[in-house]
Amino acid sequence: MLESLYTEAIKKKGTIHDKIKEYEISNYNISDFWNDEKIPVSNDSLTIAAGDGSKHEKKFLSFYFYAISSISLIYNSKLSKIESSEINTIPHSNFAKDRIRNYMGLFEVKNALKTIKSHNIDYYLYDGSLSGDLIRPSPIGKDIPQDVRFDILDLAEEKINEELGSIENHDIGVFSSKIVNKLKNRVSYINSSHSNQLIVENYLENIEKLLSLFNLLKYKDKIIAISKTSIANDYFKESNIPDMAIFDKYTRNVGYSTSSSKNPIYINIDDSKREFPVKNDFFKSLVFTIFYVRLEENKNILKIELPYKATNSKIKEIIGIISRDCTDGYPYLLKKAHHEVVIKRSDIEQLSKIIGIYEKSGREML
Repeated sequence: MLESLYTEAIKKKGTIHDKIKEYEISNYNISDFWNDEKIPVSNDSLTIAAGDGSKHEKKFLSFYFYAISSISLIYNSKLSKIESSEINTIPHSNFAKDRIRNYMGLFEVKNALKTIKSHNIDYYLYDGSLSGDLIRPSPIGKDIPQDVRFDILDLAEEKINEELGSIENHDIGVFSSKIVNKLKNRVSYINSSHSNQLIVENYLENIEKLLSLFNLLKYKDKIIAISKTSIANDYFKESNIPDMAIFDKYTRNVGYSTSSSKNPIYINIDDSKREFPVKNDFFKSLVFTIFYVRLEENKNILKIELPYKATNSKIKEIIGIISRDCTDGYPYLLKKAHHEVVIKRSDIEQLSKIIGIYEKSGREML
């Protein structure tokens, strides 16, 4: 098989190169959207925290075995941390891997919330995109009858908020499965089939994620979301190339992005036309400030999201804060968090052996 792929690569080398040229932009005045300006590093005495999460799963014939971890590092003259983790199994379903990915997101958001509530944090560096979690359409609960969804929300929302309200006092976990077990005697739909129970669990897990984001975004002035990759076109809307790729290709210097009018670019969640099953008015009222930055010459571009309407002077203040303690153009705390939290394939293999899972995965004969 590999021989035929090598042959195909040789045969298509020219045509693929021609196709790649379609993604190139020539004679584009990037200076309209980029400031070659090195912002002074902030010397303010601040407590900075940074968080990341990781997940890995192993597919067995009867189920998935998975591991989730999240970490928040807090620095103010000395380093401390908050760690959360879980290992468990989940039955096969059409959305099993999506649920595991959502668990990781839940752990990241909850760990951030616990850190902010339990420490006097000035700024929290959040790995990834918060606006993406909100704008990205999610057909949660579409298979559940509307009246049943309303009943589940009436019974579950308060319980989830109670758990989130005291999150600084207990371990982090996914709360929804416990609620579903309590609802079995009150919502007949759950007991009618095993698949219905899985659908309700998935629905509530997504509700739990939204409510966790709602509670975290109460502290929006403290949050700086940082992405290493992005496919967004908030600056170059007519291009089929992501903003990040354009800025990375046509700039090399330290600097940051701005719109053609030299004002920040704002993203209104309300423009996404998404209706949220909980806290709809709150989420639709959110405005995100989006900009790109290069913290060291010739290093990678980063995408920054602030979950509020920031001025140009505030953007410069934020750049000065994330520039401190950088290594290779990336905040050191975030880099350290990633290296400490990452779960590798060898880790999930070792964990399954420690647990004593010897069921076949179906790949033993390969």
